[in-house]
Amino acid sequence: MRGIFISYRREDAEGQAGRLFDDLTAHFGRDAVFMDVAGIKKGLDFRRIIDEHVTSCGVLLVIIGKRWLSVTDGKGKRRLDDANDFVRLETAAALSRDIPVVPVLVQDAVMPTEQDLPDVLKNLAFRNGTELTHARWDSDVKLLIEDLRPYLETPAPAARAPQPATIRPMPPGSGRLTSRALWAAAGTAVVTGGVSIFGYHVWQDRLAAQERALAAVQAPPKIAMAQRTRDGTAATPPVVSKPALKVADEPHKLDATATQIEVPHAAAEKAVAEKAVAEKALAEKAAAAKAAAARAAAARNAAARKDADERLKREEAERSAQLAEEQRKRNEEARQIALAQAEKNRIAAEQAAAANMLRDIATAVIGSRQNNRR
Repeated sequence: MRGIFISYRREDAEGQAGRLFDDLTAHFGRDAVFMDVAGIKKGLDFRRIIDEHVTSCGVLLVIIGKRWLSVTDGKGKRRLDDANDFVRLETAAALSRDIPVVPVLVQDAVMPTEQDLPDVLKNLAFRNGTELTHARWDSDVKLLIEDLRPYLETPAPAARAPQPATIRPMPPGSGRLTSRALWAAAGTAVVTGGVSIFGYHVWQDRLAAQERALAAVQAPPKIAMAQRTRDGTAATPPVVSKPALKVADEPHKLDATATQIEVPHAAAEKAVAEKAVAEKALAEKAAAAKAAAARAAAARNAAARKDADERLKREEAERSAQLAEEQRKRNEEARQIALAQAEKNRIAAEQAAAANMLRDIATAVIGSRQNNRR
């Protein structure tokens, strides 16, 4: 069975790719699904390693999220425009070898158009894809598995017709057999004959045992005594024939017209039982793997929800702190304005008091001068 290659971007849809990997692994087995090219040894050409992995797969899944087209590197350049980008290399290798490429849309992403893609990936815009939604994840994955099954099943090789036996001429100088060859031929003949004789006796013993059992369970036939005729000659007694056995009623016993004996094969029954036990164990293992994958997916979803809740709480706390800081600043500004206004009022009051004092002094001086003149 050929494998499934999952191509994705960590910055775009890492969570959905991991969830899909778990579901496909639970159904097809871990050896049938390949997701990361992270084990490339140092010093090897990663382009060749990616090409080899993609070439050996039966189908390539391209996980496309909302940021699949727009993810950029540290210099602000779009990753898809980089000739050494892993996702570009994986997808281009599959498209160039006409390997089935299935675009898998997640996060409500839309299918990229031909104008959005570089030249080596333009054929991706014409590949029929599928969509995985959060609300219908299990049913969408089930349909995807049914679509992927034909790509993974390897057709059985055609049975070869039996070839007629050919007689090879003996090489020159081999007309006489050596003593070693004669001893080997004699030994083979003795062993073969012994096995045949042993098998014949075993078969005869089983046949005799079954006939004895048949005679024990059936009533013995009545044999008519020879009667004398009037002329003194012995009359031929009637012939009593055994009733024919039906195979359906008496299994594993002789039939009147049967020439072979049907003996149950203990080894075959044991093999069937072992096969049933193995199939049951495989089914239980698959169910356990599916349950484990479901638990892992539920744990990831719970962790994602917890992270989202904590992020919302942090953002709410930061907004509350920011609002409190802004309110504190406004209160401080109002207090400063009030202090400045109070200072202005105090200065104005002092100036008014000084003016009144000067006016009173002037009035007193003028009054004293008038009195002196009188």
